[in-house]
This record gives sequence, structure tokens and C-alpha cells, in this order.
Amino acid sequence: MVKGLTALRAVVVTAVAAGLVYGSNQVDVKADWSRSGDRAAARASTAAMNTTLVCPGPDRPGAPGQDQSPQRVAVSIGVAPTAWIGGSGAGSLQFTRLPADGSGAPQERTSAVDNERTDLSGAGALRLTGAGSLARGVAALQYAVDDEPTVAGLVMNACSAPTKDAWLPIGGNQAGRLGRVVLSNPTQTPVTVDVAVVGHAGVVADKGANGVVVPPGDRVVVGIGDFDGSLADAMVHVTSRGGSVGVTGFDVWMTGETPSGAAASAPAQSGTDLILPAFQVTTGTPRVRVAVPGGEAATVRVRLVGADGLVVADNVQDVPAGATGSVALQGVPASWYALRVTSEQPVAAAAMTSAVATGRSDISWSTPADGTEGVVGTPLPMLPAGVRSTISLYSPDKPATVELVTTGEGGRTRQVRVEADRETRVEVTGRTGVWVRVRSGSVHAALASSGRDSAGPLLEVAALEPVVVKSDLRESTAELD
Repeated sequence: MVKGLTALRAVVVTAVAAGLVYGSNQVDVKADWSRSGDRAAARASTAAMNTTLVCPGPDRPGAPGQDQSPQRVAVSIGVAPTAWIGGSGAGSLQFTRLPADGSGAPQERTSAVDNERTDLSGAGALRLTGAGSLARGVAALQYAVDDEPTVAGLVMNACSAPTKDAWLPIGGNQAGRLGRVVLSNPTQTPVTVDVAVVGHAGVVADKGANGVVVPPGDRVVVGIGDFDGSLADAMVHVTSRGGSVGVTGFDVWMTGETPSGAAASAPAQSGTDLILPAFQVTTGTPRVRVAVPGGEAATVRVRLVGADGLVVADNVQDVPAGATGSVALQGVPASWYALRVTSEQPVAAAAMTSAVATGRSDISWSTPADGTEGVVGTPLPMLPAGVRSTISLYSPDKPATVELVTTGEGGRTRQVRVEADRETRVEVTGRTGVWVRVRSGSVHAALASSGRDSAGPLLEVAALEPVVVKSDLRESTAELD
């Protein structure tokens, strides 16, 4: 059983009888009702339940010197198949811009949506709140294809739950690398955030930012400065006080006047057994970045798994306490893989790849995805015709069987067997959504998109987290038995 990561779908449970109100006296329960270990918590949630996700919006507006940026991103919102998510009665989905832009009341839907798209521009994020019966099965995906003189590439990230502790891979010591962290506060109280840049020698005092106050219902963009050699394997550690925040990293790379790519990085927690379900090797020697948050050094083992099984077995690297390092993967053929990172001490891990070695390119960050015995999925992006999308599934240690549903024109339901320690990929290009229900075992999932448009290569990977599917213990048990 993979351990060390908690489910990142944060569920805000509003206990009506006790008079608790979200934003003032809130109870944050991190749980996936579909997992047996979390079912006891479901007893406390039968009165009412809200699920909150945050999409960061454009990363350049609101950053120093970028206030007038015309950058625009799309957000697609979807709900898992109704038969899977259970529950009954009234429900709603509410889309709220952070901060409010004065253009009118938040948008609201009272029935499930498949792939509802909304566009964001300017210095704002999006808060998505599912309530009642529509608090279950909700997922959202933000994406954009940039083609500007100073930034180009596909940027895509799953909208995530607010968190108080997250690790992000951002940037490198190459000239022309620029990183940003977008902090979004969906609550009604201010939150104070520390953004620490960690390198080979630990936290770098003159990088990042401490004591950043994110006002209620607002967001702040923190710029990350240039990196020297000691930050070649940098990771960014974000912690908050006074509440949880939405956290997303953005990485832009220019080689001279040639765009080398852009990518988003998802918030991740540290653990002792981490799965990165989708990672593409193109050329060169890929490296896995690792950070050790605790006070003891870690011996890190990295395993690379392809469709036919193990490719790289236990590449080992010692990383000092409170610092970062990397594990090189030598002689790996170009292909798609899953990565497994283990250590006796908790670590954070991520891996970057470039679409091509020279000329105009694109980059992506692969980050860990939590495993689920229940449901995982996402609405799908609308991308150029030359870009293909796949969902990658990985089951550690033992096989899994899943029911996979694609929606939209040509969508269908199929049974898929995910062999143990094999990278399993299913193409979902042209569909509006993809949803996976685990029937036995446990799986980790990521969405990968790659190809070309008229301007050049495009590449991005988004880790997918389990969605909440049940709020009642008896329903949950009956559904999965």
C-alpha cells in the first residue's frame, strides 16, 4: 500500500446542527469517502457537505511589472457520473472569481455538468464550491496554450483544494528561467504565507518571501528570483498560518530569444512512497528532484516503470536533511513511464522533461498523485488538433481493475485491467471528460497531453487527485462491496 500522501481533496464539512459557518468556524476534513480508512469520518458529514477547489487563474497579471498582461486561461469543470457519486436531494455548483471583479454575481449550477468552460483574464483566481448532492465528484482543470515572444507552451493543472503545506518544483539554474507562485485565499479571513526556496544547502534567505498576507477572497503572486548552481535542484516550500490557501507554481524558460517552454506545478505533500504516474523521457539524462523536509538525511530510491515493467531499478541518492538533491536516470529510452520514489524519511519529489532538446520546445513537471480505491477523473482540455491526451494509470504492488468512462462525442465505458507495476495509458483525445472507478486494488492517475501546434511542440502533465464520491457510510460500503 502506498502511504505518505493524504488525499488532497479537502472537504469542508458544515455541521448545521452545531452552527458552524465556513470561513469563520470551519472544520476541514481531508478525506476520500470512497476509501475504507476514511469512512468513519463520513458519519459526521451526513447533515451537509461542501467541496472547495481553487483554480489559480493567469500567473502573469498581478506579478511585478505584469499588471497589464493580456494573458487568458480556460477552466473546464465537470462532475463524475451520477451513478458513481451517490447522494440525493438538492445541490449546487458555484463559480466565484477571486477577487470579485464587479461583473455580477457568482455563477451557479443546480445540476451536474460534463465540461463547462469559463475563461479567466486579469489578476484573479476562481473558487469552485460544490454543495449538497453536488459536493461529490467535482473536478476542474485549468489550461492555456501561450504563444508570445517571452512565453510559449501548454500550461495545464488540476484545480486543487486549499492546503497549509505544499512543495512545488520551480525553475533551475539555466539563464532565462522564471518562476512564480500563485497564492489564492478562498476563505473569509486573511491568511499569512511563507514561501521558502530550498536548495543544496537548505533554505536560501534572500529568495522567496516570508509573511505574505493574502487577503480574504483574494490572491497574491510571488515572484521567484534567478537561481545559481546551488539551486539547480530547487524546490519551493509553501506554508500558511491562519487558514489554507490555493497554491500553484509556474515555470517559464527562455533560451535567449527562443521559448523553451512553460509549465505549471501542482502542490504536493511529502511522503515515504510517492507515485508520479506520467513522465515522458525524450532526450538526455532525466533527473528526479528531491527535497527532505525533516531533520534527518534521506536515502532516496527511484524506480522507473514502463508499459512492460521495470526499466530502472532503485537508483539511489543520499540527500541531506532540510535540503534538496536529484537522482539521475541514465540510459533510459525515449518513452512514457511511471516513477516511484521511496525513502525511509519523508521526501518531496518531482521530475521535469523537455519536449525536444534544441530549438523551440516546451516543458512539463510531473508531480506525485495520491492513490485511490474509489473515483478519480477530470474534464478534458480543448487543445489544438496536433495534440493528443492520455490518462496514465499506475497500480503499485498488485493489479487493479477499473471502470473507465469517457464523455462527449464518441465517449464510452470500458473495463481496464491495470497490471501491477506497469504504466498503463488510455487515449482520451477529443473527449470532454474521463472518469475512473476502481473496482479492485488502488490506482494513481495523471493526465498527459503532448504534440505540436503550428508554432511548435506542446507538452504538459497534470497529476489527478481522488474525488469525493460518498458522504454516507452505508452508501459507501454498499457501492464498493
